[in-house]
Amino acid sequence: MVISTSPFELAQQAVAELHDLLGSELNLVRLADGEPDLTVIRAFAARKLREGPESAELAVRLAELVTRLDTASRDDIARRLHVHTEQFEALQQVVRAIDARADHIARTVTQELCTSLGYGKAMFSVVRGSTWSPIALAVNPSLTEDFHELVTAIDGREISLREAPREAELVRRRRPYAVDGVDTYRHTYRPLIDLSRPAGYIAVPIVVDSRTVAMIHVDRQSDSLTDTDVHIVGALAGVCASVKERADLRQQISARNEHVDAEIQRLTRALRHLEQAPVTMPELATCEPPAGAPSTDVNAQAPAIPRAHTLTAREREVLTLMATGATNGTISRRLCISDGTVKSHVQRIFKKLGVSTRAEVAALCAHAKTGAHAMTVNGG
Repeated sequence: MVISTSPFELAQQAVAELHDLLGSELNLVRLADGEPDLTVIRAFAARKLREGPESAELAVRLAELVTRLDTASRDDIARRLHVHTEQFEALQQVVRAIDARADHIARTVTQELCTSLGYGKAMFSVVRGSTWSPIALAVNPSLTEDFHELVTAIDGREISLREAPREAELVRRRRPYAVDGVDTYRHTYRPLIDLSRPAGYIAVPIVVDSRTVAMIHVDRQSDSLTDTDVHIVGALAGVCASVKERADLRQQISARNEHVDAEIQRLTRALRHLEQAPVTMPELATCEPPAGAPSTDVNAQAPAIPRAHTLTAREREVLTLMATGATNGTISRRLCISDGTVKSHVQRIFKKLGVSTRAEVAALCAHAKTGAHAMTVNGG
């Protein structure tokens, strides 16, 4: 028997040889009616060998068949391991490329999928709300067809997800999907499918913070895709999500650092202003005496502003500046406090002194100054 490199052909040949050795046995007929499977055929031949063949020649033939099937199985396992090893090494190379060129992730991913990993075409799209935008496309250099129109169609324009039901479902469920050749034109975005003409494709979401932010589409142009392809592209999507999260985190940290630096600079300017400002000691219960007024007798007490004793030290400072006609902005700069804080102090001063306008405050201060001046003159 000639051993074929195809497991399917080898299974068919093994069934034919068992027919020659055992005839039309019922279990063998059932085995032949189904889809040939090397593992099942090998188990059948081994069971017949253990049951004890009628002749030594039949035993030798069955043993040789079981040996060839075991060899074919080992060769197939070795082939699969070799393929997966190559794919894994290529996947590692793509991951390194993505990390090295994180600022150009869409172009990097699509190019590496079509070179290092050997896919026919790869497309990267970003998702924004209810729209998606294809922004990068790569075509395997080995493809001889002309996809110039497809390449130029990938221009970042926004497409409503209502026009692409499969993509809409992917965004909503955050799960990959595979489309075979029969379903290529069902529920897909026809303008791009008509230009791409794949024999099936897969689409995988890139999920960040439980939200689909992008999609990767790949195909092999004329060959179908397998679960292994879904796993490979899914692993790349996970890497892209991680890179995107790191980039967002770096941006947030940078913005926070800029804010902190601005606050430090503002506080530094305020401290320098405070160092250079003259130090004053406002009266605790009265307004400042007018400039050039005679000094009061140490035993004389100026008439106090009614309820001035209820004011805090800061409110007295604000009151003193208000009496000079200073605006809220001026008071804010003099005392190194915000405009909002000044407004709060002014409102509390109004309430405690029983007034409602700055004019009334000025009148109280003027009355207090007049009274203080009269007491000084009389006392003198």
